[in-house]
Amino acid sequence: MELTQLKYFTAVAEELHFGKAAKRLHISQPPLSIQIRKLEEELGVPLFQRTSRVVALTDAGRIFLEEARMILNRADLALERMRSLAEGQTGFLSIGFNEPAINTFLPSAVFRFKKRYPEVELRLEEIETSMQFDALRNHQIQLGFLRPSTEKELEEFSRRLIFSEHYLLALPEKHPLRRYETVPPSALNGVELLIFARRVNPGIFDKIVQIMNHAKIRPRIRQDAGNKLTTLALVRAGVGAALVPESCRNNAPSGVIFRTLALNLPSVDIYALWQKDRENECVANFLKLAGC
Repeated sequence: MELTQLKYFTAVAEELHFGKAAKRLHISQPPLSIQIRKLEEELGVPLFQRTSRVVALTDAGRIFLEEARMILNRADLALERMRSLAEGQTGFLSIGFNEPAINTFLPSAVFRFKKRYPEVELRLEEIETSMQFDALRNHQIQLGFLRPSTEKELEEFSRRLIFSEHYLLALPEKHPLRRYETVPPSALNGVELLIFARRVNPGIFDKIVQIMNHAKIRPRIRQDAGNKLTTLALVRAGVGAALVPESCRNNAPSGVIFRTLALNLPSVDIYALWQKDRENECVANFLKLAGC
């Protein structure tokens, strides 16, 4: 028994006329009659009473019509669900992200995605950059937003640059360096300087320290915080100055001011990464709404 036979039977049962049913199905009448006959043979019961003038459903035909309609409806629903899945309208999407992503573009992208694709189950997990690579390899996440240390880290993945910003110097409002609009590198000598914990991104941390050493800058580097909110709270408390992404100005507490630093530090580049062989429409749709 095939779905085509059920469609043919339903058309005849609703029209009660083979000619009209054939026209509705855009086929000629003989193939329609043959398929109905084969269906009756397979079921072992007549579905129609046929005379030269009248076509009527038998009792078996009326019962089978209800079943056929349910089967066709289920088939249509399954087809629609598969189409929606293929188009990214439904399904599941797991995303890993780092702190700079959630502090910048990610919240608005998530809002737009949930509004546009409400049937997609979305799971978000904050994961440090160094751990996101393994999460992608192990299929724990399908899409990662992270800050790589080197281009080599990206080679095995499909990727796209999403967002880029620069470092600023965050200062307590009474800090001596407040007098500068752009702080000269030499002014950092001997200054308590908060930098993100090395474990967060060892490659970038080491690059920043290397640049300072090359420029013969000797601040007293501290790694007291693992996230930006804690860093800014420590700055406000007068613990020291801090290197933070410029987006930190958006949610800085009172008592914290910002200055540019005349030092060529690496930019804060956020990439979207996904497995090369596992891109799906949900990933593609999210990237579009993230502005990529």
